[in-house]
Amino acid sequence: MKYGTTSEQEKTSKILVVDDEPRNVKILQIQLRARGYTVYTAADGLEALDVVEKEMPDLILLDINMPKMDGFEVVERIRAHETTEFIPIVMITALRDTRENRIKSIEVGADDFIEKPFDSVEVLARVRSLLRIKAYQDTLAEHNSRLEEELQMARSIQEILIPQNGVQELSGFRIASRCCPEMAVGGDFYDIWEITPNRLGVFISDVMGHGVSAAFVTVFIKTILAEFQQQIQDNPGHLLEILNTRFNDLISSRLFMFATAFCGIIDIAKGELVCANAGHSFPFLFTADQQTYAAIGDKYAGNGLGIWQESVYETMRYPFDRSSRIFLYTDGVYEAKNPHGEEFTAERLQKLVSACAEQSVPHLIASVSEAVDTFTGTSPKEDDLTLIAIEVAE
Repeated sequence: MKYGTTSEQEKTSKILVVDDEPRNVKILQIQLRARGYTVYTAADGLEALDVVEKEMPDLILLDINMPKMDGFEVVERIRAHETTEFIPIVMITALRDTRENRIKSIEVGADDFIEKPFDSVEVLARVRSLLRIKAYQDTLAEHNSRLEEELQMARSIQEILIPQNGVQELSGFRIASRCCPEMAVGGDFYDIWEITPNRLGVFISDVMGHGVSAAFVTVFIKTILAEFQQQIQDNPGHLLEILNTRFNDLISSRLFMFATAFCGIIDIAKGELVCANAGHSFPFLFTADQQTYAAIGDKYAGNGLGIWQESVYETMRYPFDRSSRIFLYTDGVYEAKNPHGEEFTAERLQKLVSACAEQSVPHLIASVSEAVDTFTGTSPKEDDLTLIAIEVAE
């Protein structure tokens, strides 16, 4: 930008000049108004804060030494509020001001300095520079706000596709669940549906990665599952083969994406669980004979969906009577890390679930959730997390 020109955005910029010396205020006011800026003035710190609250200036020129409240405290108060924390602040300093004052100005949050007496060229150059930065910040904030709205809409849509967290009863079964995306939306997905009374279908999957891209793939999985879930009969492996073929044809052939999945049918009348695994974490099954939770399908996990077009998924059968329970999860559970970078681990998870063998499924989900949250503490979760437990309702 050439000296003497102002952009359209600059012409609408509002600048607050704060100084207890009327002569300094007048000089800056004349210089700034001559370039088209709207100028507000204040003679002390308290008055300045009042103007900031009412007018929300785009930039503040602030004297350090003032009555009632000095410039340092004004900066601290402005930076303490979310709505004003990014307003550029230029401290007005005198030659007599100490080096310590300048350092303190930076520490409390000032962006720049100008010295008395003012050099008009320097003042206007610094003002234009900081206003450009403010304009970029405002544009970024606007885009972030729009993105946040879109993500919240996507989250609402995904919440429609995935059963709600909590406890529900369906087809003679009690189901407890917790699904926590790492971001607004995620790549974990599960569905539970009634095939016939006392016959339940269950599906859980984990798409590579997390966030928006993974969430889009869960919509694809839900669409295919809804089309074929009532047709699988006693062959969940066939459903996984259909998903794998569609995944390869429509997604993996164009993008490097894959998903793990587990599909099962629980039949109380037959007393069995029929299931197939596509590279998913091994579920834990509790039976009256074993009196503990043991991993199932650990001899054949199968390929993940989208890895190989010709994958075949073996259908496996396990006893499941009225005292049995099944616990399903995604790898975000056992890969959760504590502040020291240590993982929760699958072994720790199985021991924990086995220690809760006498608990009902709602209490089991609550116990595991509490243990994982306690383990991770303040560490941010790096992946989506899903827990599901199913038992026969009394």
